[in-house]
Amino acid sequence: MMLPGDHPDRGSGLVYRDDTLAAGPATHALIIGVGAYQSPRFKKPLTSTTVSARVLADWFVGEAPGFRNEACPLGSLAILLSEPATTAQPQATYADGPVPRATFALAREAVRAWVRRINSHKDNLAILYVASHGESLLSRTAFLFEDYGMDELDRTAGMSEVEQFMSALENAKAVSQLLLFDCCRSATDLSLPWNEPFGSKLIALTRENRGHDEPSKQWVIAATALGETAGGRVNNTTLFADALLSALGGVAGDPADEDWPVRPGPMVDSISRLLELHRQPDEKPQTPGGRIAGTFEITFAGEQAEIPVYISMAQPENWPESDFIVTATPGGETAFEGAAGRAPFQLLKYPEATAINVSVRRFGADIGGAKGKARAPAVFLEVKRSATPTTAVVEKLDPGRSFGPAAQLLIGLSGPVAIAAGAVAEIVRADDPKKNPKQVIVAIGGATPVDVRPGEHVVTLRTPDGRVEVQNVTVAKDEVLEVRFAMPASPHEWLGTATATGAVPPPSPPAPAPGLESLRPRPPADINLQAPPHWQADFPLPAPPAVIPVVATIAGHVDCALGLHALADPHLTAAIENDDGRFVQLGLADAEAHRFAPFEKGAHDRPVFVAIETGPRRELAVVPSIAGRWNPYVLIDRLAPRERSAATIIAENPVWSGLIGFLAARDVEAGSRLLAGGLQQAVIDAMQDKLADPIAALAAALIAVSASSPDLERRWDPWLANLANWFPLIPDGPIILGRRLLMRARSAGQFEQAKTHLLEGFSRGAPLYSLSADWLARGLESLPDEKVLEAPRRTARAFANRVDSAQTFTVIRLGD
Repeated sequence: MMLPGDHPDRGSGLVYRDDTLAAGPATHALIIGVGAYQSPRFKKPLTSTTVSARVLADWFVGEAPGFRNEACPLGSLAILLSEPATTAQPQATYADGPVPRATFALAREAVRAWVRRINSHKDNLAILYVASHGESLLSRTAFLFEDYGMDELDRTAGMSEVEQFMSALENAKAVSQLLLFDCCRSATDLSLPWNEPFGSKLIALTRENRGHDEPSKQWVIAATALGETAGGRVNNTTLFADALLSALGGVAGDPADEDWPVRPGPMVDSISRLLELHRQPDEKPQTPGGRIAGTFEITFAGEQAEIPVYISMAQPENWPESDFIVTATPGGETAFEGAAGRAPFQLLKYPEATAINVSVRRFGADIGGAKGKARAPAVFLEVKRSATPTTAVVEKLDPGRSFGPAAQLLIGLSGPVAIAAGAVAEIVRADDPKKNPKQVIVAIGGATPVDVRPGEHVVTLRTPDGRVEVQNVTVAKDEVLEVRFAMPASPHEWLGTATATGAVPPPSPPAPAPGLESLRPRPPADINLQAPPHWQADFPLPAPPAVIPVVATIAGHVDCALGLHALADPHLTAAIENDDGRFVQLGLADAEAHRFAPFEKGAHDRPVFVAIETGPRRELAVVPSIAGRWNPYVLIDRLAPRERSAATIIAENPVWSGLIGFLAARDVEAGSRLLAGGLQQAVIDAMQDKLADPIAALAAALIAVSASSPDLERRWDPWLANLANWFPLIPDGPIILGRRLLMRARSAGQFEQAKTHLLEGFSRGAPLYSLSADWLARGLESLPDEKVLEAPRRTARAFANRVDSAQTFTVIRLGD
């Protein structure tokens, strides 16, 4: 029921509560909108943040609510709003009563009351939405409350760190959590030490009081990528909130299941696609960030009478003054003109299966078109100037064959490099999505045959650079229809794997990046590799030296947050293999060639640490040079934004590189599909044959444990101990095992086992994978409080704050 305006629980923001659901399972939502700030630093109030908070609250409890989840009905809704105050109305109102302002103290009380509600049952659904200003410090993001910037003795008072908050909430009882942060993530102007807490804690939970051993399914979704701003509209919702509500309303619904459930993965994909529609010609698209793991039903959108069709252009600069004719069959024509000063897309709606043809003319000339059918849940038609056919009949099946379906799709994916397990595709029948959907692995640079029934099918492809593409295709009886997809081209042949796995940013809008026009191929004088003391850097001009010595830490640890030290390896050198003025490729050469021998169980090899300087930046990169199946190198981007490291580790492998890309994007759903398609068995087979590949095995284990896959206990648990023990100088194995044990821990003995492995991983030094560094910090913080853990907790958290979470392998920022 809606709580009256004078109800005492309104003090914590509670506006709706169903007391019959107090014990759960139920959905408990908390919404925080900050538009007005006390600090004079903020000249004008935000309007889009509080408008968005109100609209989302209405989606839960308004006159025509959109939230529907019979298995987890709405148990409570709380809202805090900071809007410009007046003498007559010092605080905002919602649902016929006052609601608290979003100061830090009031938000902390609201968060704690919300956590108590979500802790009433493990099957509760926890939903949090925060709309405010946000800032980033290296890889961390903090959101700001109304009273931020008002304490002259504490520069971070009134802000709270997203990463700490999500780590604490992972220890809450509720398994399913959706945490939405609609904030900018631009670099902070606070001159903070790198290990300074980035704000104050709202809560701090450990795992011992959780009461069950079911792993968390936590999705933390930011409105934009790290270092970027989030778009808002005056007196209207933010772009992210608009996309979120459209996704929840059905664009992200799954028509293959009854009543179109909306789940986190498809929701993020839909939000990303919807945000792309708003990109102006001189802008990068706003891209949401922060996929985590697991899946659950958020809401059920219900079957839609009409399907939304979004019409846009591949070249948005052509949108203004273009004339569009949309022909619907059955139906008629719709005409409109692209207007300047508004988002370059048009939304139309048509009944299911309507054939749609779009033709575009500009200044009297035909400039392109697109066609498709209105198929659930939504259609995105992009007009391209020179449309390339995406399908073609390549052959006919033998009509006399007496087995299998009577048609076949050949899903082809071209790309900048060949990777056997490069992408994942889902194929569903357009007329009956519930019937026999198929999921297959698609090779980059290859084609995968899929037997299907004749008719129309929807093919969804996910690639390791983070893209999702959808095609509607129709195949006739006895036909083999090739369905063509293409990844972006690489700027250079030597950047093929880096481009395919998302390490090289996609092509920028027409406006050049600042300073890029002045970068010409030249000796890399701004790249300085830390070298043994006797070596002096001397770059002869104009040609760079062929080989540059480098310090590689193989006998200890790194000189940074973990209190580790660096030692030189006289056998290793680094060579600048390619340099285009922006990107530098550094390859490792080993005089004794021991790096290329098969890895043996128990071998005392370590990853190599390469210390790099690029201008004012100093970074330490972990290079996976301990197995012969991989070709690792360091890629340095001179124009990397401040929030990203300049160095990226690229590990080329003709089979596994796709999994590495999905791991970088934290897209464990797609990574799990690769494992389910055969890679998992390949890892286990290799380990059983004692041809251990620790790089692949650890990547697969990270994906499997992240996703909590159904066969985790049966297939992976027996091998996690081997990963911890077989590679005694690699920290990741015991960290992954400690994470897995902590997920299942309920007794003091189980917590003790998890602690033992996490501390063993801590003692081994810097992990190979950045996700392992995150798990180490989270795991130590989740253990029951003990004095022996105080120092490792502080050290591991400080170290994780220095690791670039957007990279697959560990890159540590030492200074900038």
